[in-house]
Amino acid sequence: MRGYALALIFAACAAQAEPALTNRATDVLAQPQSDAGKLASLAENDKVEVLRRSGAWSQVKTGAGQAGWVRMMHLKPASAGSGSGGAAQGPAGALANLLGSGRSANNATVTTGVRGLQEEDLQKAQANPDEFRKMQKYMASRDAGQAFARQNKLGAAQVDYLQDLERPAPASGDSVMPGMTGG
Repeated sequence: MRGYALALIFAACAAQAEPALTNRATDVLAQPQSDAGKLASLAENDKVEVLRRSGAWSQVKTGAGQAGWVRMMHLKPASAGSGSGGAAQGPAGALANLLGSGRSANNATVTTGVRGLQEEDLQKAQANPDEFRKMQKYMASRDAGQAFARQNKLGAAQVDYLQDLERPAPASGDSVMPGMTGG
């Protein structure tokens, strides 16, 4: 019986929409895709209710009652800046605090983005001639580049080279891949 009651409480909390604000002007789309049809536009700091999430997208309901999808990065918690840290907001957060083990909430921030290369990654890099040849197939010729520039009314720009930086000498046995220059 107790398990049944807890299941009902969790279901009720899960059904609750989370209040949020837009952190920039954004469009409400029909599907969670960049090329989906636009249903509405929202200004910065417009209030919405987050109904559910799918990948990098949040399904929201606007103040006007319009439901659609916005990028998760375009939203912030409605209570941001209230001093509570945003860790446990609404009924679901209250329930989590009530049933928690007494440990403090994890206020870590999750970031969506691309991980960059570190110096260590570059030092461990290995040549892959097959992938290099595959990459070369995508290279445009000088004539194709110039035709593209003419077609799009692009002009030439003079860009000065950076001064050569001190580079370590290749280890013995290392070689530059065919078609690439080392300097």
